[in-house]
Amino acid sequence: MALITQNDEGSSCAQPTSKYTQYVGVLVATLAAFSIGTYLSWTSSALPLYNKNGTFSVSDQEGSWISSLVPLGAIPITVPAGILADKFGRKKAIWATTVPLFFCWYIIAFAQSKIWVFLARFVAGAACGAASVVVPMFTSEIAEQSIRGLLGTIFQLQITAGILFAYATAFTNSLHVIAILCSVAPALLLISFPFIPESPAWLVMQGRKNDANDVLKYYRGAHYRIETELTGLELQASEMQEAKASILDLKNYRKAICITLGLMVFQQLSGVNTLIFYAKKIFDDAGSTLSSTMSSVIVGLVQVIATYFSTVMIERTGRKLLLFISGSVMSACMFTLSGYFHFQNSHDLTSVSWIPLLSFAIFIIIFSIGFGPIPWLMVGELFTNNIKSAASAATATCNWTLAFLVTKCFQDMVDLMGISSSFATFGLIGLVGTVFISTMVPETKGKSIEEVQIELYGIESQQSRL
Repeated sequence: MALITQNDEGSSCAQPTSKYTQYVGVLVATLAAFSIGTYLSWTSSALPLYNKNGTFSVSDQEGSWISSLVPLGAIPITVPAGILADKFGRKKAIWATTVPLFFCWYIIAFAQSKIWVFLARFVAGAACGAASVVVPMFTSEIAEQSIRGLLGTIFQLQITAGILFAYATAFTNSLHVIAILCSVAPALLLISFPFIPESPAWLVMQGRKNDANDVLKYYRGAHYRIETELTGLELQASEMQEAKASILDLKNYRKAICITLGLMVFQQLSGVNTLIFYAKKIFDDAGSTLSSTMSSVIVGLVQVIATYFSTVMIERTGRKLLLFISGSVMSACMFTLSGYFHFQNSHDLTSVSWIPLLSFAIFIIIFSIGFGPIPWLMVGELFTNNIKSAASAATATCNWTLAFLVTKCFQDMVDLMGISSSFATFGLIGLVGTVFISTMVPETKGKSIEEVQIELYGIESQQSRL
């Protein structure tokens, strides 16, 4: 990652950087994140259209497989993606993941058999998993320190924008048009990304100092004095090489791993992916006065806005407090949905048909400022630098695995216990999550990595880790 020392801040003021190219580079790269969002929420718009207009039939169980194949495909690629990005470069890795992200939409659009839809969703899932690892790596490495936090939020914002876009395509009422519209983002990435330079940090890791110098001038401006930043990159590359750790070394960080994986468990078992993947179907079943498509678009728009403002909330409020509030309110929203569906069959709820939409929207808002971003943020705040890469890989693998299990099993839960009890189960898990947060999760806001390590392990153990 790019490093600007305090000594360079003065020269940065005298030689202001050109941030335009950094924003362009991040916006182009995160088109892959936009595509991830479309693949996640496509099922909400598209699955109800199967079995209609002469298309092949898809049962509820087959629909659950179609939904869950994206996270399933992402599971085995998260660790290799980082390794390949280190070997071949961030730019090549991102461009390579974009190819299946683009072509899989056309396989889905014109598939004459369910097998092709299954295959395309699995391959696209692998590309989504790789992009979720490599794109944040690239964006953090081309951004200067003063705007790295802001640019880092664009990845999640693009995912939510992609989710909203796929929800909106349901108005076309055509499987072909939905897939073709969703292919626009990866197409733009394929066309434009060859013109974006490689990560300067990766070039330094490869010993290509002259190339890194040219790239830094591109991202910072021709008149920017990049000597200090380049020296910092060389120092960091050397330290990372010497202190490189593997996933096996995580055994020395049991408490931190327990916390981060626990947060991922409660994040995914909150039921958020069932709402995203099956939004239109849930609103259809709820019998809202608004159309299910309009309700989904409203929720998608709310999620984009909430994600945009989440950065300010996270920086001003403690991580632990936001997680506690998030878990509590999300649990309440699930219990509300459960109650609505429970009384739907025995009472006339027409006068309160707005309850599912309101509960859904509040759930998404509170998720976006708490359980959505903070578990990933905690990975960077609970682990020392030499172990962060391995911890991120393990956490991403856990996250995609749980996303697959929840998405696949939701239909089985509905078939077994009904939709009301299914939402109640997610609500109970949310309550357990709030207890976990209260007892296990430390507050990391405003604390250095040394202070966090001391709080987790004590002074002697902390010194052996740094």
